[in-house]
Amino acid sequence: MSIDLKYPVPLLRLLLVLAVPLSLTPFGFTQAFPRTSSFHPLNVCLAPPPTTFGTPPKPLTGYSDKALEPFDRVMTRLLERYQIPGASLAVSKDGRLLLARGYGWADAEAGEPVRPDSLFRIGSLTKPITAVAVLHLGEQLVWQGRFPNLEAFLKAKVYGLLALEPYGGKLGDPRIESITVRDLLQHSAGWNRNVAGDPMFRPTLTYVARSLGMGEAMPVQPLIEYMLSRKLSFTPGTFAAYSNLGYAVLGQLIEHLSAQSYAAYLKGMLGQMGIHHITVGHTRLQDRLPGEVKYYDFPHAPLVQSVLDGSLVPRPYGEFYLEAQAANGGLVASAPELVKFVAVLEGHRPEASPISLEARKIMLERPALPQYNSSKVYYALGWSVRPKENGLMWSHDGALAGTRTLLLRLPDDTVIAALFNSRPWNDWSFIADLKNSLLNAAQQVTRWPNYDCF
Repeated sequence: MSIDLKYPVPLLRLLLVLAVPLSLTPFGFTQAFPRTSSFHPLNVCLAPPPTTFGTPPKPLTGYSDKALEPFDRVMTRLLERYQIPGASLAVSKDGRLLLARGYGWADAEAGEPVRPDSLFRIGSLTKPITAVAVLHLGEQLVWQGRFPNLEAFLKAKVYGLLALEPYGGKLGDPRIESITVRDLLQHSAGWNRNVAGDPMFRPTLTYVARSLGMGEAMPVQPLIEYMLSRKLSFTPGTFAAYSNLGYAVLGQLIEHLSAQSYAAYLKGMLGQMGIHHITVGHTRLQDRLPGEVKYYDFPHAPLVQSVLDGSLVPRPYGEFYLEAQAANGGLVASAPELVKFVAVLEGHRPEASPISLEARKIMLERPALPQYNSSKVYYALGWSVRPKENGLMWSHDGALAGTRTLLLRLPDDTVIAALFNSRPWNDWSFIADLKNSLLNAAQQVTRWPNYDCF
């Protein structure tokens, strides 16, 4: 569904929203009294009643601190400028949650505001979570004696580890047998979507489905098996080209080596991190999860035929089959839990990091690929990394029709997660504006509060 935000939501509906007390139980938020001081966390972390911003007025929920107002200015400006119904933002510093906000509408037609803990599809922000799960699994297998060390696991040939047979019974390229776990994590497995298309999305998905005699809403396993029967675009380990397919294969690797579903393995790992609401999403609107926002295409976007039944639907609800993309782009999450994921990963929280210090170092190392020898930015194991004078900045973004997301970890241990329930038509302008504006907002903060709302 698309929405034109120049038409106001009825004023009565907004007044009713503002009269409803907040009840955000997943993070312990309850109806609150106005915040009086950033040095009294019991006051700060109980969200005050919603306020409004913009024209027409839209709700602003959650808690923050006056020192963090630059972040509010960024988010409210972006929603107005790019006609996005709703968004969520969370900011942590040194492992402490300082800001958790909802901006605008989770469901514009129902007058439902975005809450700080609202769930959003996160698109390719799924990849760093999958990468950490793979490293976690690798260290578990080392502990079990199945590999001598983590490097041996990363060098393992994936085809020999998977219980998959290529479509037609024959590999389309003998080089497939040389693809390693590391190749999949750093996008150097040999698949290049700019050359051979992306089988996770149309039009390549349509071609694969017709070749297999299946519908486009197919499970991921036959799709991978078909791609194993095709030629690679380059020799594995020699070049990096972003690949959704590679991370889909990693999801299958997790399932085969752990004897659990991808969703179950994630649930166990994330649960030990104190994270309980990051999970696999669903394609259809009627299947959205409790607390999940509604997704909107950009204004006047065309309808498309659903991958499920061929009916005409808004692109966010049928242009792709989300269930088959669980490991490469199919998760839903809240902004606070994404920043907590990074905080726990780095050892800034009481919960144990899912991977060792050695694994975290390996995760962020510059790959030994010629294209990265002198580059300012490189793609490591699940993260885009930019070395700075004071340390590493690592990040990932995600995009689907109806979804735009960004997770930033700055060298000074500031972590920012921004989630939106629409993807503007001028996407490249938007994501550059978002990233630069959030970096500028962080630089404008002269005093970081000392409370912790995790």
